[in-house]
Amino acid sequence: MPTTLPVPASRLVAVDVFRGLAILAVVAHHTAGLGVRYVPEGSGLAVALSVVNRSLLFVVPAFVFMTALVLTRSALRHFDVGRYYRSRVRTALLPYLLWTVLYVLFRFATGQEDPSELREPGRWLVWVQYGKGYYHLYFLLVVLQFYAVLPLLLPLWRRRWPLWGVLGAASLAQLAVYGLNRVGVLEFAYPATMALWYLPTLALGMYFGANEGAFEALWARGRGWILGAAVLSLAWFLPLSLAALQEEQVNTLAFSAANWAYTAAAVLALFGASLALAAMRGRWVRALTVLGTLSLQVYLLHPALLYMMERWGFPSHPLAFTLTLLGYGLAALLLPVLLARALAGTAVSRWLFGR
Repeated sequence: MPTTLPVPASRLVAVDVFRGLAILAVVAHHTAGLGVRYVPEGSGLAVALSVVNRSLLFVVPAFVFMTALVLTRSALRHFDVGRYYRSRVRTALLPYLLWTVLYVLFRFATGQEDPSELREPGRWLVWVQYGKGYYHLYFLLVVLQFYAVLPLLLPLWRRRWPLWGVLGAASLAQLAVYGLNRVGVLEFAYPATMALWYLPTLALGMYFGANEGAFEALWARGRGWILGAAVLSLAWFLPLSLAALQEEQVNTLAFSAANWAYTAAAVLALFGASLALAAMRGRWVRALTVLGTLSLQVYLLHPALLYMMERWGFPSHPLAFTLTLLGYGLAALLLPVLLARALAGTAVSRWLFGR
């Protein structure tokens, strides 16, 4: 049976630090992606921004991992099915539907879509079913799918499994999902919007959520292996991802396998770094902790801000361009934080963010 000892305060801090680092990476990922569209193709700045953008593709799996870890840990202590689903509806489903509507309206208001599509039920079905209301909302859909099946998965984690067995089984299951989708059995229109596309990171999150202290022990004795795996898998994934970004032909199995390997290793490295930072308790750690508690608000709001700032344009000089892009990214990070803090505890915050 997994242990049920109280969670150490250092791990609770590390969870928020992890979320803080992850949301920084999300904003950096999207900001770099914005910049790539406006720099001369093939320039040094274009290459640098592309590398940053592609290297940070672990960000959604990172949040998926931490969601699985925290929720599994909580559910194994005490679980009331009715209360659980009511809470998920209030804190996750309703905000997802609301933000889908808001972002669809935002797209039409800003001329990104033809207004006639508002009257097409088929378009609304795609926006809701696949998290396509805006480019970042699919993460909420992935998490909702995990929320829906968590009660069915909990019995598996009431006994202790070996880590390598869990990771191996999840990897084989992931390859099976890939194969079934390729031959048309699953027919995922958008695989990245499906929780089944994140099996290794979900399994790792549930494993470390069910086994208190297991990650700390793994990090203490194997951090070098984890960091090495992250570096090597990035070296495998990055060339494939950059080629795909340039719309070159890439083997989809190689790309997907490299992506799963890199994101799993990067997520573990990020959690290890978060534990190390949490033990320091400095000013920057406190800032990351606050940012982590507001990560959902930043996640939901920053794409609209980046879009509006994109319309202001960029200067042509590389240095001025870079400084402007950094300013846009910083504003997209800080303005949601200020708004979230201003709305904290209000009914508006509960409706918009589920908290």
